Amino acid sequence: MDDLRAANPSEHTRWLAEPDEPAFRELLHARYAETYSYPFLYEPGGAVRLWRDGALLSLGEFDARGALLWHTGLWSKPGRDSLDSGLSVALPSRRTLMGRAEHEALWGSLLDRLGRWVGFLHQNTSTLHVMAQRYASRFMRARPMGLVVNYTRGETVIGVEEGSGVPMQALAMTTVLAPPPPRRRYLPQGPWGEWLASILAGVGLAESVAFTPLEHRAWTEGAVLRPLDWNASLRLERRGLVGFSAEGTPALTSERARVDLIHLPMGEPQRVAEGTPVLLAAGFLPTGIRLHQREPDELVFQYVADPRAACEVVSRARLDGAGARELFAGWMERCARTS
Repeated sequence: MDDLRAANPSEHTRWLAEPDEPAFRELLHARYAETYSYPFLYEPGGAVRLWRDGALLSLGEFDARGALLWHTGLWSKPGRDSLDSGLSVALPSRRTLMGRAEHEALWGSLLDRLGRWVGFLHQNTSTLHVMAQRYASRFMRARPMGLVVNYTRGETVIGVEEGSGVPMQALAMTTVLAPPPPRRRYLPQGPWGEWLASILAGVGLAESVAFTPLEHRAWTEGAVLRPLDWNASLRLERRGLVGFSAEGTPALTSERARVDLIHLPMGEPQRVAEGTPVLLAAGFLPTGIRLHQREPDELVFQYVADPRAACEVVSRARLDGAGARELFAGWMERCARTS
């Protein structure tokens, strides 16, 4: 973060500091009213705490009167080989001074600098309007890596007709900042494996794919789950499936999560062969891939209580580009078989 803060990345942008928080809150209110999923950001000191802790780095463009016209954020957690991109907001009533060339230069500079420290930049991109996805693909070099069903609920995006409080089906996207390690990436044999292979092909990793047959067993042991992330505002939980033992939990579903995600390492064929059927039987469906530099890459599963309803809401997502449309269509086709 200190390396990024060392210089402003473009002519019209600068890194936000504590005195800028009122302008940040005004921008958030102008775009989302009171509906943004992170309510603490409307409170004085809400963003400042994140900036002080190094959890969030905010970049923005201001006008001569001090109004924040455009904002994007980089989220960091210690020990990870990636950052998360989010909080990308533009004032609905004003145009920024930044042209295409400046946006290209801005992200070219940021991504090159980020590549010194982390391998990936992840984001869950809005499907309520296509411009967010278009920006991510054109300027941030982000590629589709999956989806998240009902990522947010109740948000109203002011100035975007489609953003009228309907659930948001996020397009999971990743910017590859450093070449992924050469390794085998094992996928479950069958329709879901074929869909996951198409995702890896989209980031140039088709040749690393190997399919493994599923092993259906009558499990008498519980699952061993490792906590990965808990987002209290979204009630989104990520856990890793480590294995099975007598001390494991008998139920895979989270009691507190609204969006319940389990990551299955894909570095060992036996882990994929045994873990996939257990997750499918418990109502978890594959929804994407998370790449890593040091740890094994992971298949991402989401608990889907009603596959038919999930297919219906996902079908209403607004998507930009053939890659995103094919990813969603492939998921819905396989989800429909499940229902």
